[in-house]
Amino acid sequence: MKKLFFLGVIFFSLSLMAQQSGTMYIAAKSGLTFRDGPGTNSKAIGTIPYGTKITILQSEEELKIHTTENITGYWQKVKYNNKTGYILDSYLLPWTPPKPGTIKELKQYIAQVTTPFGGLLSVKSESQNEMDDMGWQIKKQLYKNGAEWHQNIGYEYGADVFFLPGFSIQQGFLLLRLIPEFKNAIGELDAFPSESKTIKRGEVDFKVTVDKEAYGDGYSWYKKIKFEYEDGAFYDLELYMMENQLVVSFSSGV
Repeated sequence: MKKLFFLGVIFFSLSLMAQQSGTMYIAAKSGLTFRDGPGTNSKAIGTIPYGTKITILQSEEELKIHTTENITGYWQKVKYNNKTGYILDSYLLPWTPPKPGTIKELKQYIAQVTTPFGGLLSVKSESQNEMDDMGWQIKKQLYKNGAEWHQNIGYEYGADVFFLPGFSIQQGFLLLRLIPEFKNAIGELDAFPSESKTIKRGEVDFKVTVDKEAYGDGYSWYKKIKFEYEDGAFYDLELYMMENQLVVSFSSGV
């Protein structure tokens, strides 16, 4: 019974992904091609610039699936510059993407799109200079759009954990490759990691672990993606879903 319930949740979630509606933002740095039909063979009628807010229109048509950079998306009907056409929703984000050259870290990006809700909460405050091997401190900040930032600092260890409501793992990957803080793990031109693998950047080995469920017809439910590497310290970057929130955890230690 539990397995049937879990599968029902998965297929319901996939259905929601296919039926995106409302306001979204273009996250393709070179802009997103706007076509007169749902497919790459359809005529291009323009390019929608990076960061543009668009509205996905409700449609009775069966949505056509398309995979690019290992991200499975759908051709969605939108209106732009008084024209109705189609775009691929693989490059859309629920929040406006980072303004180029203005931020370096995910925390700065969140501050760019929203404001804090209440003050910073310090669960335990302890100076890092005075911290012994059993010492720790935690700070938390809630934001008005529902995002959260948690910072955990221990002896020779640190972790930042972010909760991004409304993001999928694929959308989180697109966001992180736009933020310099993660450039060692996720290159600006990297495709979405659909399989576990080890890659090399210079002298550094990066272990990529992908935990997913495949359901046929191009559908896969990604549970977690993890990047591990050592470059002077040990680094661990994880993206995983917690109900309707994406969790991004970035930690390092020696």
